[in-house]
Amino acid sequence: MMETVALFSSVGRKGDSSEMDKMRVSGSRFVNERGEQVLFNGINLVEKDAKNDFITPGGDALYARLAAQGINLIRFGIYWAKVEPTPGKIDEDYLGQVAAQIQLAKKHEIYVFLDMHQDLYAAKWGDGAPDWAVIDDGLPHQQGQLWSDSYFISPGLNRAIDHFWQNSPAGDGVGLQDHYLAMWQAVAKYFLAADNVIGFDLMNEPFPGSQAAAVRDTLIGYLGAKLQLSPEQLMATWLDDTKKQGLLAQLNDATLYGEILQQLTAPVQAFETSTLNPFYAKMAAGLQDLLNGKALFLEPSFFTNIGIPSAIDLSADKHAVFAPHAYDLVVDTNHFENYSTARLGHTLWVHQQVQEKWHVPLVLGEWGAYFDQPETKDISEFHILHVEQNQWSQTYWSYYDGYFTSPTAAVLDRPYPQAINGKLLGYHYDPATKVFDLSYDALPGTSRVFIPHIKSLDISQVAQQGARVDKQPIPGGDSGVLFITTGEEHRVVLHLTIE
Repeated sequence: MMETVALFSSVGRKGDSSEMDKMRVSGSRFVNERGEQVLFNGINLVEKDAKNDFITPGGDALYARLAAQGINLIRFGIYWAKVEPTPGKIDEDYLGQVAAQIQLAKKHEIYVFLDMHQDLYAAKWGDGAPDWAVIDDGLPHQQGQLWSDSYFISPGLNRAIDHFWQNSPAGDGVGLQDHYLAMWQAVAKYFLAADNVIGFDLMNEPFPGSQAAAVRDTLIGYLGAKLQLSPEQLMATWLDDTKKQGLLAQLNDATLYGEILQQLTAPVQAFETSTLNPFYAKMAAGLQDLLNGKALFLEPSFFTNIGIPSAIDLSADKHAVFAPHAYDLVVDTNHFENYSTARLGHTLWVHQQVQEKWHVPLVLGEWGAYFDQPETKDISEFHILHVEQNQWSQTYWSYYDGYFTSPTAAVLDRPYPQAINGKLLGYHYDPATKVFDLSYDALPGTSRVFIPHIKSLDISQVAQQGARVDKQPIPGGDSGVLFITTGEEHRVVLHLTIE
């Protein structure tokens, strides 16, 4: 039994090379260049503070600490307003800043996918599009108690989104979507050779614009009838934080929740079928020669975050990864005592059905927004249990100053298989008993498992199964990687206590 590693000098690199393994999509899995199944345990770095020039502060020390806690994937937020601040002019200085962060991630063997982030469409109201891409026809903007309320009450915002989906011409006569595609092409060219960039998330939480009125009106009509409230009373209740919590309590019934979402499915899927799918097809066609093996991370409609089934087209010609988000209705509030695992479990089940339909990898691109609330430990464990059971990858929303002492950070700092040379049968870490179970049918070669507190790990059990076992500490902490090598086809079963 050896404590050093000769052939595998790091988690994601090729032997002694400074290059990282390129990833590709194979059916419902990510695989590396050796054909090993790869799983990602990740986090969002989406900086929204202009004082930091929209780059998360922390530098090399941040990436080192993330890697030491088992993070091997970052959803890195970039913005249309930063990439193309004036029509047709790409800011390569900004892309250079992003590239410097990607290099820091690579130094610590962390993969990245780039997220073209938007909330409320544009920097004018939230973040995303530049001012020149906002065509609101002079309509007013309105805000509610939550940032997302504006989607439902702001005429100017929805008009601007409509113009984007209609590919209306900007001031230079070029369509807004055409600008968006050209902007993405510039990004793809810039990062063409970046081996730790595994793909591009084309748009964060696509919102239907005025088409959302059909969803809103259907919800108000159906739920109002159920609860015997007028449309005006129901809308006022939803926009009042205190009254809203009472309403959410009534929606904790899984049957009622499912009935409501079923009513909303048709208008949500109508937007995806008529508008979002053609948009993604256009993007995929325009980017196909610039991917260099990278994947397109495709998000369904904003409304699927809460469990409405998606009609997104994830056909093979899109090099697609399904990248949904999963939030409960209490998101962006401090009412985590009202969090519902019944509602969340429904959402995760719905996402699983879409993945199985298309047989593509699923990366849970956003979940959480939990911060420091103690109730969120159990909720985070609920998420991760589903990630493990479905062999998904995930990127938690999101890193913030103070993340490393949060309940969720402790949950994510867990043992998991990073690369399996063979067929992964299942794995699970029980934080209550601190027991990690892993089983897979190994092919000749090496598999890699992230282990917190690796120095104290008793690995004699693995060696007794006829496998060679090597430990490699990760600098900056007590964690490391367990390399398990077999010379022939072999079933490996681990049952390890992680102190």
